[in-house]
Amino acid sequence: MPKVKWLESKFNGNDKYRAFPLLEVLHIGGLEALEDWFEAGVAAEDGCFFPCLINLVLDRCPKLKELPSLPPKLKSLCIGMMGWKTLNFGCNSNPIPLEKLAVFDCPNITSLPLADEIARLAALRFLTIRNCPNLISLGRYREVETANNCHLILNNLWISDPSVLLMEPLRSITSLKELRIEHNDEVVSFPNEAEQWFLKVRSSLSELQFSSLKSLQSLPSSLESLSSLQKLYIYWAPMLRELPNLPPSLERLTISGCHPELKEKYGEDGGSDRHKIARIPHISIHH
Repeated sequence: MPKVKWLESKFNGNDKYRAFPLLEVLHIGGLEALEDWFEAGVAAEDGCFFPCLINLVLDRCPKLKELPSLPPKLKSLCIGMMGWKTLNFGCNSNPIPLEKLAVFDCPNITSLPLADEIARLAALRFLTIRNCPNLISLGRYREVETANNCHLILNNLWISDPSVLLMEPLRSITSLKELRIEHNDEVVSFPNEAEQWFLKVRSSLSELQFSSLKSLQSLPSSLESLSSLQKLYIYWAPMLRELPNLPPSLERLTISGCHPELKEKYGEDGGSDRHKIARIPHISIHH
């Protein structure tokens, strides 16, 4: 029945092509030879490309061309191991209902034009950018947008490269609930600009996680000023030997897979620096 409905609705009364007009969830993965979205000679016009699609996952399709435009009702987009160089949000002025965007393991990506579309991305709350080593821009952040208070307002941000925090529009973000920095073998410490970035979200950030950071030796000293931070998780940072001063608001500290010295210093069995974290209600430290 779905196939019949699609065939019947493929073209509407004025001959516009409609691709899968009833489809809401689509996952395309592991199709390494797939190149085109449509058969030869057919192109979907704006608003006719998966008009009811809400959730789209694309992974391991290295030859698949970029989206002609974002489906008009799309709320969640996940892109992994694709060959794209950028992401096409479309050229109209309609709001983009996207709430979740995840881009990971895309070595060809050089730009994600978030800043260019910031006024249309008012619904975006969950952003993941991981393992995109050639990403150099999140778009052109125009001063007029700042004057009109067009800022990105996120709840969750998951990244692998801390340098993206210094790219607009993330550089100017002032509200964030959860930050994860993970899966990076290169970062050793955080530069001063990144330290200052944490201060911008100090009154909103409640959960912070550092994980799978093979070379990390020190955490930002500005963590002490995060007045809303309640949960701090540190996983698999084998070179990390010491903690900075932590904020009084912290309620949970979990450490696992870090340097043995960390447990010796902060462990409950006589650690020399245990007194620095003893006030935290819930503490878990493991090798």
